[in-house]
Amino acid sequence: MPPNLALLIGAIFIFFAFRYDRRHFVPVSRALWWPTIWYTVVASRFIGIWLSIWGIPIPGGGGDATDGSPVDRWFFAALTVIGFWILSRRRFDWAATLRLNPWLTAFLAYMALSILWSHYPFVSFKRYIKVIGSIAMAMVVLTDGCPMEAFATVLRRCLYVHLPMSIICVKYFRDIGVAYDWFGTSSSWQGISTSKNVLGQVAMLGVLYFFWEIRRHWHESKWRNLHILYLFMAIYLLKGSDTEISLTSVSVCVFALVVFLWMQTFRFRTAALRPFVLTVFSAVVALIALVLVHSVVMFSPDSLFGKIITLFGRDITLTDRTYIWHDCYAAASGDPLFGVGFGAFWIGRLVNIPWNANMTWVLGEAHSGYVETYLQMGLVGAFLLAGVLFAALPKLLDSLDVDFDFGCFRITLFLTIMLINITESTYVRGDHHLWLVLMMVIWKVPQVQEAMAPRPVEINKNGDDAIGQTEKVPSGSG
Repeated sequence: MPPNLALLIGAIFIFFAFRYDRRHFVPVSRALWWPTIWYTVVASRFIGIWLSIWGIPIPGGGGDATDGSPVDRWFFAALTVIGFWILSRRRFDWAATLRLNPWLTAFLAYMALSILWSHYPFVSFKRYIKVIGSIAMAMVVLTDGCPMEAFATVLRRCLYVHLPMSIICVKYFRDIGVAYDWFGTSSSWQGISTSKNVLGQVAMLGVLYFFWEIRRHWHESKWRNLHILYLFMAIYLLKGSDTEISLTSVSVCVFALVVFLWMQTFRFRTAALRPFVLTVFSAVVALIALVLVHSVVMFSPDSLFGKIITLFGRDITLTDRTYIWHDCYAAASGDPLFGVGFGAFWIGRLVNIPWNANMTWVLGEAHSGYVETYLQMGLVGAFLLAGVLFAALPKLLDSLDVDFDFGCFRITLFLTIMLINITESTYVRGDHHLWLVLMMVIWKVPQVQEAMAPRPVEINKNGDDAIGQTEKVPSGSG
């Protein structure tokens, strides 16, 4: 099939997917298109990268890491302003929200404070704006009339585009959708994402979300559900190429499905569900601690931990990650308590000198969200991150009494993101799609009075909805 024809067919398919979405789901606020655009961009590639791929000249952006892309800078800045404007129209109470989330507030405040001792304060400030923008987008979702439907809508709309376009790029636009190793002997699928790991994360979310969506609407739609096709797309992309599979995404996807399904068995026994969630949380925390100890003092391949690693198809170095962590710790040894400042560690040649000696590429992340936080904000930042995670769990457990389905979905995503960050970096990255998901999961938002949000309505037999008919209703998320 000619590539352009495949692209046209994909575009038509996505158009009908959005029509299906409009006819089969309750209407939500039109303001959700802004978080959808943000999420779709950070889950794929930035605007500047796409313009470069299409051969469109970009003003500025000379390749210096301290410059960045002016197109992307204005894109994220514009969405941030729009997000705050929407929240002001909804009379969102920022002061009450910050009081309800003291650990998150302290973490964000320290993140801003660390800009003062950054070697590149202006770059750090620009990256911090993305963090604030992602929080604004999350609040737009959580203050919608029905937070669960709003969250699902943003995720679903992104997946409607991402999954089919990634398959088309893998099959017909291989210069975009496929990456090769330095020797050209193996290939990995990246679709419209920036790497196989990000594509694996998106596919993992697709498997989890569409499985959940099909399950809760099975009695209504049976096999006449477009999401079944999207579920198979997600599974296909999760599998990856024959030579390069994202084992992290596959194993984490299995973990997420098992946790989610087991939680569903406690639907009418929420009190009994708490010990299960606490057990899983404790197991994840223990695994994080073991890997962090392993990053400093490597366990033997014959040790219990070493055997567990090899059991999951990993080598004892976690695909050379331990070597990366060793060099990163050495480079950060001068600032162990406070770090080098938010967003400043990977700028310049601070840590890339040991890798440039024999390699033609440079690192851009620590391949661990916990190590990444330490490198940027030191032990103080790592302590505050731990406080954020431990403080979030009781709030998520309490949300089960308000909305069991949404609570289960949020807890599953929370535990999954914690697990992913053992070997991937998604924390403190405002331009990462899982950071936005985490913000939508862990923030506790007070009820917003007189917010302009559409009340969910029944869809009539002809599939017509009441889009455009809004009224003032209280909205919020527990």
